[in-house]
Amino acid sequence: MSPSMRKKKLLLVGAGNLCLQILKILGPKNAFDFVVLGRDEETTIRLCNLVALSCAQLGQFIAIKPVIADLTDIAKVAQRLREEAPDILVNCASLQSWRVITGLPKLSFEKLDQAQLGPWLPMHLTLTHCLMQAVKASGITSKTVNAAFPDAVNPILGRLGLAPDIGVGNVANLIPAVRFSIARLLECAPADVQVQLYAQHYFSHYVPRGGLPPRASYRLLYEVRGQQTAPRPPDAAIFATVKSEFRRLGGVDGQFLTACSAVTVIEGLFSPTPVLVHAPGPLGLPGGYPVWLHDGRIQVQFSEACPQDEAVRINTVCQSQDGIDAIHCDGSVTYNPQCMAVMQSMLGYSKNTMAVEQAAEFARELASKYRSFKNSTW
Repeated sequence: MSPSMRKKKLLLVGAGNLCLQILKILGPKNAFDFVVLGRDEETTIRLCNLVALSCAQLGQFIAIKPVIADLTDIAKVAQRLREEAPDILVNCASLQSWRVITGLPKLSFEKLDQAQLGPWLPMHLTLTHCLMQAVKASGITSKTVNAAFPDAVNPILGRLGLAPDIGVGNVANLIPAVRFSIARLLECAPADVQVQLYAQHYFSHYVPRGGLPPRASYRLLYEVRGQQTAPRPPDAAIFATVKSEFRRLGGVDGQFLTACSAVTVIEGLFSPTPVLVHAPGPLGLPGGYPVWLHDGRIQVQFSEACPQDEAVRINTVCQSQDGIDAIHCDGSVTYNPQCMAVMQSMLGYSKNTMAVEQAAEFARELASKYRSFKNSTW
């Protein structure tokens, strides 16, 4: 087999639910050699075997290899990355998935959700920081994709020269429902609607639950094939339709949509023709953007209607609504006091600022306080 015909090697980090969901989509296509790097040997082996056996049931015999390492052991992970030399590396690891709090009683979840995702940053930054240090130490030239709060984690690590190339989920998860909503309002086919949305995690989290947020900071551009002069519904009507007509399962079930968004990025990175996707944190930028992917290249889509400085400003304003007021040049953050006040009142956890080096320590404290809160809630 010539080098150009060789299957690309996809290494997934973190043998959890998102990793499994991605493999359930990509495994049966049998277009990659798969490696799963996990911390727990038993869990990682069982996950790999489940996928291999399920694909065999469908008539596809795939290559999937478990590799065991703890992300906090940076030297060992760097060695494993050198040995495997993947073409693409996807980080699915986090100390506590965003969806954990969706398992709380409904009122507790809705109240705690008002803190937004920003205060939970240490849960997502800690392991991604370890992994990207290992990538740098290994010398591999893989494309790196991050699923752990990429809207904020990627630009933070970018300040340290460690940004993953691109993120997945969040803004991307909103695009299908926006296309369906525009199509419903204009009575056309969803396939005829092309959307470009510049939006941070807060916006993509809020809209399916509440429609257009108050004080919304985003930019929606779209074209409808054959309807250049048609009257345009107001954005509020589009996002209200997302909430009402295209409401969907969330939590662990909703992660299937994130996995599908991840697959568009993974496959797009190796597409021989340019593919337009949506992704958070591309090239270390804050928030989410439309992005062209083509043969390993990543080009964020800007235009006169939304130039780069305006798109970054929109997402930086929205980042504050998500609980992070500022990302400083050393990667440290200043938190939004209103969001942190919710954490203080419910969990007894509060920080004004955080340096990257403090993330692991803050994550331990946050995990402990969340455990106590969850136990008292039930």
